[in-house]
Amino acid sequence: MRGKRFLNPGDLYFGDQQLVETLLGSCVAITLWFPRARKGGICHFLLPGRQRVPEHARNLDGRYGNEAWIWLKQQARIHGLKPAEAEVKLFGGARSLTTPNRRLSSDVGGQNVRFAERLVDEAGLRVIGRDLGGEGCRFVRFDPASGTAWVRRGAALNIQAAKEAQR
Repeated sequence: MRGKRFLNPGDLYFGDQQLVETLLGSCVAITLWFPRARKGGICHFLLPGRQRVPEHARNLDGRYGNEAWIWLKQQARIHGLKPAEAEVKLFGGARSLTTPNRRLSSDVGGQNVRFAERLVDEAGLRVIGRDLGGEGCRFVRFDPASGTAWVRRGAALNIQAAKEAQR
């Protein structure tokens, strides 16, 4: 029986033994699926990157897109797979917080989307699915054994309402 795993921001998974779920707002998830091997990987990153990438793979931080991407490609190679053979899906990058006058604030999601699209474009990979941008959150479920992904959307969180609920 296969297990289920929930990815928090910065978490990564590669294999075929677990159904993977995550919740995205402005964060982005990238999935790589290898049809012949029937396995894949997923990352959930918060920000595009930091200035200095660590020298050793053991120090990579999945919260940053550039480092999560390095990890995903390394995992593919460790499993004897070529990233060029992967099918890619991209999710997230929404504006997920509203201000009291209902305007959406911050464009971290947009930065994450542009970054993820640039990564896969520069790598020459084939994006076969995407659910990016917009408002609110996304609950994503990815089956790395079949490459199937499901998305359920939610509304943006009103900052003022959240503050009032804490009182």
